[in-house]
Order: sequence, then structure tokens, then C-alpha cells
Amino acid sequence: MMNEGWCATDEYIAVHHPGFSTAALRDEDLIISHAVGRGGTVSDPDVSKVQAALNNVPVALGGPATKLVVDGNAGPETITAIETFQQFHFIPTDGRVDVLSRTHAKISSLQPPKIRRMIAAKQDLDPALECIKAAIAKLDLARLALTSSTTLFGDAALDHVNRVFDVTKAADPAGAIDFIIYIYRRMQSVFARTGGPWGWKTFEADPFAGRWSAMTWPGGFARQGQFYGCLRIDAIYLSTFYGKHSKDYRIMSIIHELAHFVGPEKGDQILDYGYGTTAKLATLSPYRKQHNAESFGNFAYGCKFGERTF
Repeated sequence: MMNEGWCATDEYIAVHHPGFSTAALRDEDLIISHAVGRGGTVSDPDVSKVQAALNNVPVALGGPATKLVVDGNAGPETITAIETFQQFHFIPTDGRVDVLSRTHAKISSLQPPKIRRMIAAKQDLDPALECIKAAIAKLDLARLALTSSTTLFGDAALDHVNRVFDVTKAADPAGAIDFIIYIYRRMQSVFARTGGPWGWKTFEADPFAGRWSAMTWPGGFARQGQFYGCLRIDAIYLSTFYGKHSKDYRIMSIIHELAHFVGPEKGDQILDYGYGTTAKLATLSPYRKQHNAESFGNFAYGCKFGERTF
């Protein structure tokens, strides 16, 4: 199931992003009503849209080496360009862009505004990784504090862990800390993935505008190569609203989504039991705190930059 983390409702959009609407944001998307290419429509305004969108894709990402003539006719050059794009991203190829297909979504996600968004988002990844490393270091100290009364700084670390996760109220406090450490170490492993347009295979621009900042699937990291309709399950999608937030918020959003992404596929998934600062989440049960994406974001951010206030 898709997780719409940091969801932006219509009311939220009106308050935080005046002048923006989901309908307006769809101007960035490739919107077609008919299949284009081999076996589909060959003369239609939708053909022109696909031709123009393919021309917008850099050659290095599967775009045509020679720009297509945007004439609304899906001739051999257009079909070849579709096949070339598909071969770059998917196998097999069929020379056709079906509505809401993987090809349709991928072309839409590689339009210039979205490429610019992802290039900018790359600047948030290093600070997010530093937050994750700081979280692991503090958790290691807290783990020691459970077994040693002489651990220097361990009590302070355990206090911080308890403030966010309430681990000492768990049936197995050490096991609770081990689970949290496991999630953060899995996050670290995401940063070791190579490939992809920006060198970050996990992150991708949303193909179609939605009322959210970022989204992913619980356990998606373990489901590489799988799709839900036209969307990758093994991806974290960043939407237009992601780039409208402060840098601190964006860093938090990355960690929040990573918690969903690397958590268990079934059973003890990392879900959205609550949003906001640690103080706002104080009424959650210990289990929910330990399985809440926002808790992971709050803790990691706090370990590196101090308690979150935004």
C-alpha cells in the first residue's frame, strides 16, 4: 500500500502554498488520453504531447539523439524514439505509450521541472545521511546504558531515546533499541545503492502531481524491480511540494520516507501513527512511537541539529 507521508491536503496547500493547486501543478505532467505509437493513435494532439515530452528528456536519460518534429503524427521516427526510451528504462519494448503505463509515467517524471527538482533534492541527501549516522551513534550509547551503570554519556543518550521512542516501557528494551538501530542501518544501506539519473537510484520525481510532498511503500526497499501499476514500489517519489519547504523540513522528509521504505514489508511496518514534533507525539503508545516514521525523522534530526521545533 502506498504511504502518502507528509500529506498535503487542500487546506494545507491553501495555507502554505498560496497560489498553487493540484490542477495547476499538473502542467508539469505529460497528460494524454490515448495510447500513442505502434498499435495506438498515430495522428492526434496526444502524439504532439508525447513528441514534445520525449524531446525534453536528455539523451543521457533515453531521450532522442535527434529532436523529433512535433507534428502530431506518430511516424517511424516517433516510434523509434519511444522504443529507444523504453530500451533505456524497460525491457521489453513495444514502441507505444499507453495511458498510465510505465512508459507514460517515466517520460512524465523526466520533464525539465522535475529533473531540476531532483538535482536540487540531491543536496538534502548528505545532511540526511549525517543525521542517520548521528542517530546510530546515540542509539549505541543508549544500548550500553541499559547494561552498564558506568557508561559515560549513556544515561543522557538513553533519556533522548526514551523521549522519542519510550524504549524502557517495551517488554524488551534492548530488543526495541536493536530494532530501531536496524531501521537506521537499513537507511544507511540505501545510500550505498548506485545508478539512476542522479546517482541515487531510490529517489525519483513523481510522474503525476499529487497533494503530497513525498511518498513510498512500506518495505519498498526489499521489492526491487516491482511496480504498483505504473509506479515503482522500490522508489521514494518526491513531488512539487517537496521543493517548496525549508531545507530542515526536506531533510526530515527524506528520513521519514526512508523509515517507511526500509522497514518490514509486513507485520511490524513503519507507518504514520502521528505527525509533528516529539512533544506532539507524546501520547502515542511505546509500540507506535517505535513504529512511527515521524519518530525516526525527529530522533535523527535531533541527534544532528537539535530538537525539532518546526
